[in-house]
Amino acid sequence: MKNNSLKILIIEDDEDDAFYIKDILREGLSESPPHIDHFSSLESNLKQINPFSYDLAMFDYRLGKTNGIELVRNFRDQNCSIPIILFTGQGDQEVAVEAMKAGANDYLTKGKLSIESVIKSIRYVLGLQKEAELRKHAEEKLKTSHTKLTNAHRELQASIGKLETAQKQIIRSEKLAGIGRLVAGVCHEVLNPLNIISGHTQSLLMERESDAPLISELDSIMEEITRITKIITGLLTFSRKGNLEFKDSNIVKELESVLVLVEKDMRLEGIDILRNFDSSSTMLKIDTDGIRQVFLNIINNAKHSIFGGGTLSVSTKICEDDLNLQPHSKDRTSIKDVKKIMQIKFADTGGGIEKNDLEKIFEPFFTTKPEGKGTGLGLSISYSIIERHGGNLEIESKVGVGTTVTINLPIPV
Repeated sequence: MKNNSLKILIIEDDEDDAFYIKDILREGLSESPPHIDHFSSLESNLKQINPFSYDLAMFDYRLGKTNGIELVRNFRDQNCSIPIILFTGQGDQEVAVEAMKAGANDYLTKGKLSIESVIKSIRYVLGLQKEAELRKHAEEKLKTSHTKLTNAHRELQASIGKLETAQKQIIRSEKLAGIGRLVAGVCHEVLNPLNIISGHTQSLLMERESDAPLISELDSIMEEITRITKIITGLLTFSRKGNLEFKDSNIVKELESVLVLVEKDMRLEGIDILRNFDSSSTMLKIDTDGIRQVFLNIINNAKHSIFGGGTLSVSTKICEDDLNLQPHSKDRTSIKDVKKIMQIKFADTGGGIEKNDLEKIFEPFFTTKPEGKGTGLGLSISYSIIERHGGNLEIESKVGVGTTVTINLPIPV
């Protein structure tokens, strides 16, 4: 029971019974005399009664037009949870059961009222209320804990995903860097004898112009020399680290210039280019030739993967930086915090890439194109260029649905 005085509502139309009940309450709760409000005419007073202002309510069952059970339901319909004790006549057990179902907490038979029975009932219903409050508090605390745990689990899964992605990017970068150092030395060694072979072949072409069979063979040799030279040039582009020239440029305009260049050819293949540029005036410090090369590589890959017509959707937007991108110090005049990123997406409706192939997509010489249709260096070079801009390049693909290539570039502020 509460230490402070209880505020009790009594609704009883029999004045003698009401007087007796009040007398019992005052005597039984004499240590903390209760504040008692008594209403005998329910119909005229129900509207002015505020059930939430009381600690306890006591109703008689027989109240004229409205009985006590209906009054209990009225209080409960208002979401009033105060304890309610119902007074019943002698032997009204069915009424008592119905009252409890309606929301009463206890019932007392009028003919057996005493200080002990009334105070015992009050202690009982107040105890029930306290238990209910503790249970509700515990449930709310449990729900809050569950929500926090669910959010923490979701954040943990997201962090694990980001960590795995970062680890893969680090491994990929280290692997590509190692390959770059290797090919830089090998390519120079290969180019020297290749240039000698090319020189001798060209000399033979000029000296034996009348020997048709030999000329045919020499032309085949020159074609292969040209192919080798193209591969080596690509490898050198992939391995070089200090040849990018950064300047402030409108990257959306650079993207548009590339799209205009390829759009006519794409339409002949039945491919429509859809544009959705959220930002058209963002200036970034970029190497324009390198970025244009990246765009062309991605577009050409999309063109090859779209069979019998389809769409290539190209979009740009500025996002919050949740990738912790940082500009490279060698490629910037000054390093500033990165708050935003420029995100460029190329989404095609092509055949998609097998899951096993996605793991190797950035490796030099790996290609899903038929033999002679590609060297497998385009994405390796593109990845290297974007990485040197302080950004990252991601690819998502589903067989039969299409591929989405996403470029994220930091916007220093």
